[in-house]
Amino acid sequence: MTYDVMTERMPMSKIPFQRWVWALIIVAMFLLAINFSARLATMRQMSQEETRLKQSVTVEEARQVNLNALRGYVASDSYVEHWARVEARMVKPNEVSVIPVAPSVTQVASPSTIPVRAPATIFDEWWTLFFGEALATP
Repeated sequence: MTYDVMTERMPMSKIPFQRWVWALIIVAMFLLAINFSARLATMRQMSQEETRLKQSVTVEEARQVNLNALRGYVASDSYVEHWARVEARMVKPNEVSVIPVAPSVTQVASPSTIPVRAPATIFDEWWTLFFGEALATP
């Protein structure tokens, strides 16, 4: 093997193979880093979604407890009696139903409004717009 004194290069058989190996290793590590980053982003998103869903489940469980309590109250005799007296205006035997009547509302006279005279000309409209009072017209 002889070296060219002008270019001082290594033989072609060793350099390309080593460079290809290093290039492939760098590309593989780059692809693994991208894949790892994408997995971390997915895990973070799934964790946030899990937290949101846990909060939603907690709210819905509290709502279920309230609805079960309401269902128990609606099925009770006290609710039926309340509904019959208030909503349906029913009475028990030997009771008298009293419905209060509101007094009639009297009309209160509203103060009369003074009609405002519209400006006669466009010049009067601009004057009123800028200075707030109409010109004295003869």
